[in-house]
This record gives sequence, C-alpha cells and structure tokens, in this order.
Amino acid sequence: MKSIMDKKDGTCYLCRLLYGDHTQKTVQEHHIFYGTAKRKLSEKYGLKVYLCLYHHTGDIRGTKEAVHRNKEIADLLHREGQEAFIRMYPNLNFLKIFGKSWLSVEAITEIMMEEKTEADGQMAAVSEGIIWHEPLDGEIPF
Repeated sequence: MKSIMDKKDGTCYLCRLLYGDHTQKTVQEHHIFYGTAKRKLSEKYGLKVYLCLYHHTGDIRGTKEAVHRNKEIADLLHREGQEAFIRMYPNLNFLKIFGKSWLSVEAITEIMMEEKTEADGQMAAVSEGIIWHEPLDGEIPF
C-alpha cells in the first residue's frame, strides 16, 4: 500500500522533520513497525516513510540518528506512525492490531478529539446546504 505518512519525492522524512532539510537524496523505504509480522501490518496500513541512508541504516558519517540503530529515533517514528494510523483509521484499534501503544492515553484522546472536531465541522458544512424539515405523516424521511 502507498504510504499514508510520506510521499516518495526523493526527500528524507527525518531530514525534513528534524532539520527542515528538503534536499533530494537517495532514499530507502522504511516500514515504521518492523519485524516479520509488524512489517506486514505496516505495509497493509501504509505506515512507511522514505529515509536517506544516514537516517535509515547509517552511512560513513556515522549512525547516531539511524532508525535501525537508535531507539529514540525509532520510537519517534513509532509515535508518528501511531498518530497517522489513528487519524486515517479512527474506527480501528491500534493497540489490538499492533500489540503496543507508543502514545499516552492523553495524546490519543487529543488526536481523536481533533479528528472528531474536524468531522463535526465537515458535517455542519454539509448540513448548511440542506433544507431540513420534519417529515409529514406518512412521508419517508430521506
């Protein structure tokens, strides 16, 4: 599945996120949740980003920020991935599917409330264009 988090445009997700660097680089696809079963779930739900070699596996400059060698960077992407999942699939249970949460209950609640507010706003906009009336006796209300 196509990524729900990133676009494949030759820029590195972490270079953009951490440094605001939008320069073109050689990038590799990174599944946010890896290991055989989790990698398949990442693919199924589009939880992947494109990373430069430095941020993916490390290069000759070192491996300080390589996601496969740095737990803090990996967990940053886990949190980003979980947030993207919640926003894209609000009716699915992330914890049940992936077996672990990287976000606090407060953070999850905030994301869900933001999404609910946005959805309510969209419904209000739609309803403004419709004339509502109470159904008359015997009238089918649709």
